[in-house]
Amino acid sequence: MVGLFLFNFAEKSKLIIEIATYIEIMYKTGIMLFSSFKDIYMFKIANKTKPEGIADKVDYLVDVLSPKQKKQFYLLMAVNIVGLLFFLVWWFNSSHVIKLAGMVLNSVVILWSVLLPLYFFFFVSRMKKPNPLLSPPLNLKVAMAVTKTPGEPFSLVKETILSMISQKYPHDTWLADEDPDEETVEWCKEHTVFISTRRNDPGYHRSSWPRRAKCKEGNLAYFYDNYGYKSYDVVIQMDADHVPQKNYLEEMLKPFNNPEVGYVSAPSICNTNSYKSWTARARLYIEAFLHGAQQAGHTNGFAPLCFGSHYAVRTKALKQIGGLGPELAEDHSTTLLMNARGWKGVHALDAVAFGDGPANFADAMTQEFQWSRSLMVILLTLTPSKLKALPLRMKFQFLFSQLWYPLYGIIMLIGFSIPLIALLSDSSLVRVVYFSFLIHSWIYTTTILASIFWLKKTGCLWPKDAKIVSWEAVFFQIVRWPWVFLGCLYGLAGVLIKKEFNFKVTPKGESAKSVLTLNVLLPYIILVSIGLLFSILISNSKYAAGYYYFAILNTVLYGISIAVIILNHIYESRKYKSNI
Repeated sequence: MVGLFLFNFAEKSKLIIEIATYIEIMYKTGIMLFSSFKDIYMFKIANKTKPEGIADKVDYLVDVLSPKQKKQFYLLMAVNIVGLLFFLVWWFNSSHVIKLAGMVLNSVVILWSVLLPLYFFFFVSRMKKPNPLLSPPLNLKVAMAVTKTPGEPFSLVKETILSMISQKYPHDTWLADEDPDEETVEWCKEHTVFISTRRNDPGYHRSSWPRRAKCKEGNLAYFYDNYGYKSYDVVIQMDADHVPQKNYLEEMLKPFNNPEVGYVSAPSICNTNSYKSWTARARLYIEAFLHGAQQAGHTNGFAPLCFGSHYAVRTKALKQIGGLGPELAEDHSTTLLMNARGWKGVHALDAVAFGDGPANFADAMTQEFQWSRSLMVILLTLTPSKLKALPLRMKFQFLFSQLWYPLYGIIMLIGFSIPLIALLSDSSLVRVVYFSFLIHSWIYTTTILASIFWLKKTGCLWPKDAKIVSWEAVFFQIVRWPWVFLGCLYGLAGVLIKKEFNFKVTPKGESAKSVLTLNVLLPYIILVSIGLLFSILISNSKYAAGYYYFAILNTVLYGISIAVIILNHIYESRKYKSNI
């Protein structure tokens, strides 16, 4: 007993010494890097001094972070890297290896989790935005076009159109409506809104892309072919629910001062219904970094990604690439085509429009399924022919963004399967004390969280008040992967058998109904059942007994997730009087 106590005391003492050493290294590294960045910064300032008499030119892009904030960021990154090295040196200790296959399997999940934040932070170091001192270019012929599908009520579109009309920069306002009724036509006449409709034109009701029936791309294709290309220099296109705020149009037009800019993206902030939909809040929080800091970093030498809710195009550039890109994710394919033809993109960080997120869990999972399926189709069909035209850095960016869904789905599947594989093979896979793993991993996790909280303080997230840690985001990440994984499989199968998929338009506004069927819950019921079966049927494990706890933990976690989905569905449906 005394021997066991001394052994535990010695092990904990070693851990305390390791942590103390880490803190000392972190402090010294931070001081060293801070001094280095200070010297580099002062050198750059000295070399930027212009000769007397030369007038300053207003740059069309400026840094998002101030010089002081950049120093703080680099110091935080130094701490992150030291924390990462501290964890990885410990993790890859040879004493942890039992079987190479087991170590590799666990390491795949670990490396994905610990390296992914550094990819995103790389773009923070490059953040740029349109210069606030810059004015929009003069004499541009501009249109703002909003799309409406049959499933979207006109009451939803009215608010968007009225806000479009109120924008200061001279422009025409258009409604691209598949089948406008008399009330819509009369209202648009009263408010000087032009209507573009493909009604009774079979060339724009095709069963495949381009100009596909019953989708936004078909409506916009008709508008561009008949009005956009010949009448306008720049078009800002918006979803029915996305309401542009004050000075939105001016912010979207500023980047077009550079004739090399072919498109402008903007933050996709889907928060107008977040108070009554937990899935809308979850996606809002999860994507706050993407629509703020990451997209601002894409502006500097990479490709800002268009999001279909709203973005702007130079019509000359759009015509050159053959119009909007194919697939349900036409925003992504359009971005790819623009960059492949050499057009630059800019993320208008201060161009604000607010729209709806998914009204309920079923709609959110439908979106995840369809987006992942569509990106897989783009990856396998369009990307191979366009990749060679891109510089190396953009090749990597587009491949990673298109592979993110399948990688995420596969990693989550591996994570779920590890305890089951261990029980089935009666092997502990790695020789690691779980308490020690928690300590080493949480040190690095804490540095990452500190960096994200700092980014929020600097105003680099969109929306700026997004929660960093929330129960909605945690459960959303747990439950979205089965649908993402299935979407990728369907996309792969569709390409192999050359099948065009039907798709569902996400209901918005009054048309959104809260419906939860057994089919939506089926993936989680299967996961819970698998975890229970393994825990019950494999009861004689000799070397992997500890993995029973992880198998049971998985079962409990997905069981709780089912409860969260059902209870929130009932609560939101009753409180906000949706149809159950």
